[in-house]
Amino acid sequence: MKLAIVGSRTFNDYGLLGETIWQHFSICKDKLEIVSGGAKGADSFGADFAENWNLRCTVYPPEWDKYGKPAGFIRNQTIVDNCDMVLAFWDGRSKGTQDTINKAKKAKKPTFIVYF
Repeated sequence: MKLAIVGSRTFNDYGLLGETIWQHFSICKDKLEIVSGGAKGADSFGADFAENWNLRCTVYPPEWDKYGKPAGFIRNQTIVDNCDMVLAFWDGRSKGTQDTINKAKKAKKPTFIVYF
């Protein structure tokens, strides 16, 4: 199962991220793959989590040189297209996280939001 971990750049609670993943997804640990956008905060914590637990991880960084300003939003669609479900850590303000949540819901991907 490919789990996208996304979130606000201000997210800084690695412990909460780990607790949330194991609380909801420990049953599929052997089949769990993390999908990340590589941004500071929840995205990079998700990639770190994958590395710490020897899970597969695919990072889709934004292609700023190719797409310019919309690169982050284009990357968000790539994340949604390449995951089975989304776990978002959202401060309620981040437009990038909100964009990913909206795209995931539109694609009918199960989406779990942790507000902080």
